[in-house]
Amino acid sequence: MRVLTAIKYSKLSLRAKLFAYMFILATLLLLALVSGMLIFGQFDSIGESTYESLDVQMEWFQRDVSTHFDRLAAAGIDLSKHTGFLIDNYLSEKGLSFDDLNDSASDIKAIQNAMMHPLQQSLRQENCSGVFVMLEATVNSAVKDAELSRTGIYLQQSGYKTPDKSILLYRGSVEAGKAHQAMPHRKWQLEFRSDRFPNYDKIAEFAKHTPERAYFVTDCISLPGTSESAMFIVSPVVSKDGTFYGICGYEVSYSFFRTYYAQPSKIKHLTCLMVENDGDVLDTSSGFSCGVFNGYYREPKGILNIKQENHGLLSFINDDVSYIGVAREAILSPNNAPHMLVVTMLKSDYDRAVIGAIVRNVILMALLLFFAISCCMIFSRRYLSPILKGLEQIKLEDRSQAQSTIPEINDLFVFLSEQDQRYEDSLNALTKEKQTAQSEKNHLQVQFEQAQIAFESAQDKYQRAQQELSTAKTELDRLAYSRKNEIDPDDFQHFKEGLGTLTKMERVIFDYYLDGKSAQDILELTGIKHGTLKFHNHNIIGKLGVSSRKQMLRFAALMKQSENDQQ
Repeated sequence: MRVLTAIKYSKLSLRAKLFAYMFILATLLLLALVSGMLIFGQFDSIGESTYESLDVQMEWFQRDVSTHFDRLAAAGIDLSKHTGFLIDNYLSEKGLSFDDLNDSASDIKAIQNAMMHPLQQSLRQENCSGVFVMLEATVNSAVKDAELSRTGIYLQQSGYKTPDKSILLYRGSVEAGKAHQAMPHRKWQLEFRSDRFPNYDKIAEFAKHTPERAYFVTDCISLPGTSESAMFIVSPVVSKDGTFYGICGYEVSYSFFRTYYAQPSKIKHLTCLMVENDGDVLDTSSGFSCGVFNGYYREPKGILNIKQENHGLLSFINDDVSYIGVAREAILSPNNAPHMLVVTMLKSDYDRAVIGAIVRNVILMALLLFFAISCCMIFSRRYLSPILKGLEQIKLEDRSQAQSTIPEINDLFVFLSEQDQRYEDSLNALTKEKQTAQSEKNHLQVQFEQAQIAFESAQDKYQRAQQELSTAKTELDRLAYSRKNEIDPDDFQHFKEGLGTLTKMERVIFDYYLDGKSAQDILELTGIKHGTLKFHNHNIIGKLGVSSRKQMLRFAALMKQSENDQQ
């Protein structure tokens, strides 16, 4: 409001004021538009939109992980029960105890041969990279470190990216493997090493629980003799009387994880991690990562420090590269501490998106401001041009032919033309009166000169002149009385009342006329312009109700005579 008042009383031109008013209006409209867009989320920040995108991606990733590991856990429980049942039947048929399997290569081979087909079938049915059974027995207890050696079968599938999946044998009987088209890998070994299997002692302790609560997800380890790392979903294998036979389960390798969990996403360089939860840091070596489907991602390395950002986002920082994303806990088994699921993008991509959004918003606001200013200039020019043109025509002396596209200005032309005509008529009347007065003045001057000559030449006739003067005075009184009787009393009364309505300047001009001053004399005495004098003359005549200056002077003389008679 103060701004509008300041503009109203400023000395700015009409064009500048109109532009200022329109600019303020346009600015208010733009602010209302921007506020509405903000309310309806049209200017959501990159942080919010990034969080929403990553959070949606996290929903998919978390669902995939939970569903997949729950399915592998259920399959591992079934595999554990089936393996325990198979061993129980074999021992019962042979009349053996489980301890009798130690150093019995034939019995171990027979059991492995019986387990080979179910393991291969499980490997093909489940989404995993390998399957295994490791028993608490060894084919040769006399060798060095035999207490750490465990018999069993370990199968992996190669080419899980293609429909034709071949099966490789890493641990177990070669004869049993070849009989079931499982070819030994170049890193094949006959038995497992329990000290190299992650969390083996802890898993053995879970055998006392029910199968549904006994499974466990191991730590991530590097597979011996390879560059691959993997984690295992493990279930204890027990007999129907509770004897601990060993363990079984499924392998999820890093290569399989990257392939299986590749995410369909439009987020550039999307990176998803599943690692152990270490509080404020993430050790990428304790888990796996994957990226976008049919795309590339920057694999995190080393320790990532976690830092809270705005809009619910987290920064994951190390010396090599930084990420920004969201994180959630995921419980993979009842015996594991929660793992951390992380969905991220490169911090550099996020920063570029933020800068791009700022640039776009600045450009948008600049365009809106430019549009508002342009509209203000165009509309003010188109609106004011005919007005200014009309004002220029008003300055012309001849406005009879002036025309404007604005009806109000045309009406003003008509009004001013009428006023000009009135002033012209008044001026003509006053000119005529002046000429008449001048003629009378000249005539009286001639008479005066003649009288002066007569006076100078006829001093001796003074007495007679006095008599004639007295007679003339009497005649003058008679004429004055006669004139008085000729004047309309109402007009004279209106004249006297009109004197009180004259302004200060009008009264000064009136008095000058009574003193016999001419128009030129009054212009010099008052210092006003000729048009202003005409304007005052018109007002004086109008207020006094007389038709001419001559009549005004006649009424003034009569008024003075009346005042003298009263004195």
